[in-house]
Parts: sequence; C-alpha cells; structure tokens
Amino acid sequence: MNKKLHKPPRIASWLLSRLIDDDIRYNAMGDFEEIYSGIARKQGSSAAKRWYWFQLIRSFPSFITNTLLWRTGMLKNFLIVTYRNLVRQKTYSLLNISGLALGLACSLLILLWVLDEFKFDKYHEDIDQIYQVMEHQEYSDGLNTTINTPGVLGAALKDDIPEIELAATYLWNTTQTFTGADKSFRESGTYASEDLLKILTLPLLRGSEEAQLSQPYTVLISERMASKFFGSNEPIGQSLILNSTQAHTVTGVFENLPDNSSIQFDYLLPYSDFQRDNDWVNDFGNSGPRTIVKVAPNADIDALNAQIENFITEKTGEYESIDLFLYPFSDRYLHGRFENHQQVGGRIEYVQLFSIVALFVLLIACINFMNLSTAKATKRAKEIGIRKSIGATRSSLISQFMGESISIAFLALAASLLIVQSLLPAFNDLTDKAITINYSDPSFILLLCMIALATGIVSGSYPSFVLSSFEVIKTLKGKVSSSVSALFARKGLVVFQFTLSITLIISTLIIYRQIEFVQNKNLGYSKDNLIRFTLEGELLSNWDTFAQEMQRDPNVISVARSAHGFLDGWGSTGSVQWNGKDPDLNVQFEGAPIDYDLIETMGFGIKQGRSFSRDFIADTSRVLINETAARLMGFENPVGETMRFWERDWEVIGVVEDFHFEGLTTKISPLFMVIRPGFTFRGFVRIRSNDVAATLASIQQAYKKLNPDAPFYYSFMDEQYAQLYSSEVRIGELAKYFAFFAVFISCLGLFGLSAFTAEQRTKEIGIRKVLGATTENLVLLLSKEFTGLVIIAILLATPVSLWLMNIWLSDFAYQLGIEWWLFPAAGLITILIAWLTTGYQSIRAALANPIESIKSE
Repeated sequence: MNKKLHKPPRIASWLLSRLIDDDIRYNAMGDFEEIYSGIARKQGSSAAKRWYWFQLIRSFPSFITNTLLWRTGMLKNFLIVTYRNLVRQKTYSLLNISGLALGLACSLLILLWVLDEFKFDKYHEDIDQIYQVMEHQEYSDGLNTTINTPGVLGAALKDDIPEIELAATYLWNTTQTFTGADKSFRESGTYASEDLLKILTLPLLRGSEEAQLSQPYTVLISERMASKFFGSNEPIGQSLILNSTQAHTVTGVFENLPDNSSIQFDYLLPYSDFQRDNDWVNDFGNSGPRTIVKVAPNADIDALNAQIENFITEKTGEYESIDLFLYPFSDRYLHGRFENHQQVGGRIEYVQLFSIVALFVLLIACINFMNLSTAKATKRAKEIGIRKSIGATRSSLISQFMGESISIAFLALAASLLIVQSLLPAFNDLTDKAITINYSDPSFILLLCMIALATGIVSGSYPSFVLSSFEVIKTLKGKVSSSVSALFARKGLVVFQFTLSITLIISTLIIYRQIEFVQNKNLGYSKDNLIRFTLEGELLSNWDTFAQEMQRDPNVISVARSAHGFLDGWGSTGSVQWNGKDPDLNVQFEGAPIDYDLIETMGFGIKQGRSFSRDFIADTSRVLINETAARLMGFENPVGETMRFWERDWEVIGVVEDFHFEGLTTKISPLFMVIRPGFTFRGFVRIRSNDVAATLASIQQAYKKLNPDAPFYYSFMDEQYAQLYSSEVRIGELAKYFAFFAVFISCLGLFGLSAFTAEQRTKEIGIRKVLGATTENLVLLLSKEFTGLVIIAILLATPVSLWLMNIWLSDFAYQLGIEWWLFPAAGLITILIAWLTTGYQSIRAALANPIESIKSE
C-alpha cells in the first residue's frame, strides 16, 4: 500500500519518460521511484516532491543532450530518405513541388494584398479615438446613409459635446491648378479646418504647426508637391497661384501620405476660404462637406451616439429625418457600405472573396500532393514493409511521411517566393498598389513558416495514414493494391479540386460579362467622342468667346458647360415642392445647374415639351426634369406645372428621358436641370471622330489663348466612365489569373494521375491491343474515368458559383443577370482541358508495343 501511496507526481513522471530514451527509461524511473518512496515514508510526501522536482530540473540538461543527439541521428536519416525519394521519382517530385509552389505563390500574392488592405488608416496615432461623423437619412423612397454632413457641424459638435476633443471639417477631394516658380500643375487636394492636422498623423517637415490652416489664402503642400514646384529651394513663404486667380502663401510642407491612407491629398487649403465663398455650407440643412472627430480616450461611443443622434434637429428644430452617428475611421475603408441604415459590407467583401480564392488554390495544390502520394504508394510498399519488420511503429512511419511532406512544402515555399518576387511588379500594376516583401520582419517570416508547415501537414496527413497502414506480409510480397476506400477518396479529392476550379471559371465569366454590360450599356446619352474639362481662371469669364472659337472648328459638333459632371452626384435637395404633393412624401432630387446647349451636346433625349433655348428669356426661371421625377410627381404631362425649390418657383418646360448620371450601382434618381451659367465649372465638347488629334490641338490652342497660365487637362467621358468600375475590372483580372492557376495546378495533378493510371494498366492495355482494341478505344478507356469525375465537379460547382455570383451582383442596381449558357460553357472548357491533360498519357500508353507491355513487371 505504501508503494502505491508514495508514487512520484504524474506530470513529473511523464516529463521524465518523454525526455530519456527507451534504453535508460525504465531503470531511471525505477531508481527514482524507490528513492522517492523512501523519502516520503521518512520525511513526508511534500519533502519527497521537492526532492523529485529538484532531481528532474538538475537532470534536465543531460536529458536534453541525449535526446538531441538521438534526434539528430534520426533527422539525418530522415533527410537522406527524403532526398533519395525525391531523386528516385523525379517526375512526381517535380509535379508535387511545382503544384505546391504555384499554389503557395498565388496564396502569398493574395495574402500580401489582403494584409495591405487591412493596413489602411491604421498608421494614425490614437486611431481608436478617431471617428467619421455620418448621417442616416430617411426618405419616402428609402433609407440612405451618407458621409456628407453640414459644413458647420464640426465646430458645433466640438463646442457642445465635451467628449469630442477635436473636430475637423474637410471637403471631397478636388483637383485644381497651381502656378508658381514658372510652372503650372494640376494637383489633388482639399479644403480642411485646423483640427485635421491634430486628428490625423500628418508630420510637418517645414513650417510651424500652430500657423497651419488658420490664415486665409495660405496653403499647406506635400513633400512631393514642394519638390515639383521648388526643387531644392525653400518653399516656405513662396506663393502659388490657385486657378490663375488668387495667390496663396506656402506655410508648411507635410510628409507624403502613405499609400495605405484612404484620404489622399497633396495640398490643404483653409476651410474658412471655401466657407467664405460658399454660403450654403453655413446652413445645417445642406450637406456636402465631411466631418471627422477625435473623442476622449475613455468615451462611451454608444452613449455618445445617443447624445448626437438628434443633434441637427435640436439645433434647428427641423430635419427630423436625419440622424447622426460616429463610425470608426479605421473601419471606413473596408466596411463603408450601408443599406437600410445597417453596415452590410464594402471592400471587405473583396478581401473575404479573395481570401477564399487563396484557400481554394492552396487546397487544390494540397489535393494534388495527396493524390499523387497515395497513387504512388505501391512504389514504397517494400520500404514500408522492411521498416515495419525491423520494429518501426506506425507512429514513426507517420512522422517520416509527414516530415517528407513538410520538407517538400518548405522547398515549395522557397520556390514560391521566387515566383512571387518575379510577379510582384506586374501584380502591383494590376492592383494599383505598391506592395513589397519585408524579409526582415520576423512576424512575416513566422507567418510564412506557419503557412508552409500547415500546407505540409494538410498535404501529408492523408498519404501518411494510408502509407503507414500497409500490412507487413502483403507489402513484402508486393501484393499492395489500392483499397476501394482509398480509390474513392482519391476520386473524391479530384472532384473536389475541379469543383473549386470550375467555380472560379464560372465566376470569372460572370464577372467579365457584368463588367462588359455596365461599360457598354446605353446610358441615355452617347459618351463617345465627348471631352470633359474643368473651367478655371480667365476661362470662367470668357466662356462665350471660347464657345464661339470652338464652333468655327468643323470637327467640333457642339460645346456647353455644366456644374454636374454626369458621372457622379453633384448635389441634392429634399425641399422640392409641387402642386398636389403628399405632405408625408420626403424624397431627394438631384440638381444640375447647366448652360444652354448642354442637352444637345450630351445627347439627352426630350420625352415631352422642349429644351432650353436662348430665344426664350424666361427660361432662366424654368426647369427640365427627368422621367423618374415626372413619375414621382404623379403628372402624366408635367409641362406647365410649377415646382418650388431653392426658395423660388420654377415652371416645368420639358421632360428629359432618363439617363444614368451615377453609374449602374445605384438606381436613377429624380433630377432637375436649371439654367445657371455663372454656377458652372465644367466644359463639354462633342467632337467628330475623323481627326481626333487635330481637334484636341485646336481645343487646347483656344483654351491656352484665353487662359494662358493654366495647363489644359481633359478627359474623354468613356474613359472616365470606365474608371468608375476600375475596382470591378481589377477584380475580374485577378479572378481570371487565379482561375487560370487553379486549373493549371489541377491539371498538373491530373497529368500525374493519368500517367500513374496508364502505368498501372500497362498489361491490361497490352492484352486489349493483342485482342484487337484500337488506339481510339484505348484512349477513350483511359480518359472516360477522369471525364466522369470532371462532369460530377461541374454539377457540384454550378450551384456554388450561382450562389456566390448572386451575392456579388447584388451590388449593381442594373444587372445583366446570370446567363444559363455560361455553366455548360465553363464545363466544356474544363472537359477539353482535362482531355488535353490526360490525352498525352493515354495516347502514349495506347501506342506502346503490346509485347513490351505484356511482359513488363
């Protein structure tokens, strides 16, 4: 009983048994237990435990030394065996390593892209305290969430809410012309209030922080912009003329914003300058500018949101349909899409989508390894039998094969890094990023090792258990054959990897078709041969002269100007009234101040009534509406009706056919157009297509003649429209390349399996040939099994891709839809690829000499 009562602690005994090898384990354990029991009987169990742990710790270094020496020999043996197997089976080793390397390369490229996406805006100090102020708006036609806020909101929040330490107002990004040091460039930037420099991390390289954005007609510029204008000269105190009108003094130079900043600008102008020239921003009823705040470190955001929710209504006594809330600035880039006042996605959807694609491609590569390893099991049957006959346990064999798999995974990782490094410049061009690999980052190296280790474990798990399960007698007699379960597992893996590949093919085809649809859809006007440019400087007051000059050019069809760009929203109002309007109806109308000839220049169709004309002086008090607005107002013929907005009455003189002015991701909104020449700042020129270069030169000449200090920057509307879908185009390109790699990797495995199948059936093929089978019969025999597997994969991939693409298409208000023929087309493409892949091995086996085939062992 005493012996039973005085046993060493279980944990210590287990550690001891793990640290020493089999030859000394039992003697050591026996001695230790005997001494332990003696001490326990004489001095008590506590003293015995202390002694035991002391002996264990004291002996630990020698245990480690013995273990390492033993493990080193084992490792050396393991590496030799792994090397010999790789060299002995060069073709299959090459297929395995190539497949894993390509899979890892694709996955690493996507991983780098995903990591870059998650880095956006995270570099700001105190990022957890920075929030974007946003609005939930409720209208009769639905719920809306916007980043646009009243221009006076920031200052009011800072004054009234103690938890808000800093608040800055800034505008959407604008492109304007700066002239200085005998140079003119169009630069991208914004107007901002002083607190923006304290909220965002924007290090100043030159200038005093206290003097920034507080004085009128000053400008803060980036290091990049300072270099362009002033080179190595001192920029502080220098003047830059904005849009050929007003000189602005440079008071500071800030570091270039990193690529992973969601807000990009090269200049900052005082918001007070914009506020002085635009009275509308001083009204709580007008939204347009944006507001960003920094809250106290321990602020309760839920309580703060409840406090500011009705802030505008409490300030004004109206606008009950607008609720304010704070949204984390760090989440805005990836999670910026809202529906029905709920956050429903954003770019995070693309991050998730391509993370799944990366996993798909890597799984396909791992499945290749599993299939080829188990298919070639018979080649290692005798090795396994001999190892087992001399005492190798199943666990040691699993360790051996798992170790080989992990070694191959690390070799593939090294090869994949070479592939990634060579493809990275092209990948950056495709994704519009500047991704680099930081090999000195320990966390990144650890991540790579973990990926390779996980890949090796996943790839080697199934083959390890299959190979280690062979029976000794059968393997030594050479009677190993694939079991029914192993055969079905192998076929199941082939089906699985081709299901993933076909899903990528179908998704890529649908993405391309939708992008093609939105780029070629009739927008309600012709965007071809239509030039758009910004009016600035002296051209604002000399527009009529410019238009007359253009009309003398036979290659110019028409010319006009507008405040609206017709590619994105300009501004909206919810204050439109008309006779018979339901008092409970609350809806936003898009506004478009234009000049004469704009309707004709753009090519908008007139559904009812007429267009604006210089022959009618009163047209400056009249309005055109679109079909959506006419339907909303409930008028079959609205011509002659009166509308009220902007604190005056307007007579409807015509209805314009609906056209898209915000892309195809949103439905067409109610729209009105009014004549306001002095409020326009965009020029449009419709040209003929016979001599575009000469016509552009003529337009530039006329532009420079009237506005000599400003460079002429223009764009074609069709190109600008295409840029609206640049993200979707990039997604389509990425999907195309990754689908190609997925299919290619699958085909590598299929090639190896077809070669193995042909090798296994060598005698059968020879006998069939002797009995009269033709080459065509044999090729069909060897190919039909894989064809059947691919057909099953097509049937499985169809509902999966249908589900995924319905989710992706939901972002578009106007869809081409999912066309039925894409599914059989993708299936046919895959079957043809599979036939080409297996055809070589099938034909080679069918053409072999039957005598050699029959006598082969």
